[in-house]
Amino acid sequence: GFDMADVITFDGTELPCPSTQSYEGQQLVDSARNAEGKVVAQKINRRQVKLSLTWKALKPEEVSLILNCVEKFSGDTRYFDAKAGRFITRKMYWGDYSVETYWVDENGRPKLFTNLSTSLIDMGEGA
Repeated sequence: GFDMADVITFDGTELPCPSTQSYEGQQLVDSARNAEGKVVAQKINRRQVKLSLTWKALKPEEVSLILNCVEKFSGDTRYFDAKAGRFITRKMYWGDYSVETYWVDENGRPKLFTNLSTSLIDMGEGA
């Protein structure tokens, strides 16, 4: 089958394989209109990537691993870049996250979590 192991590493920590990973290119632009009303736009930096990640089902230790990475806020992130067509490493920071408790044991301790979603956002460093 298709093996997505090591699909994303954050500061050297391999994250569990996401259920979905969407890739968005964001271009910062400095724009204004000139005297004729035409848009004059200047690119700022290179196009920056936002990776939106979701995990459908995770064990508590997997959730803990991901959220401890999120808590570090920023770090070197290795991922498959759609534009480059290969794995690259960029400095990225974590966006907000949400996660749901799915199943708890008789003591109320979560045994399974679902729908963890978060994003990694390019900090614009490097070419």
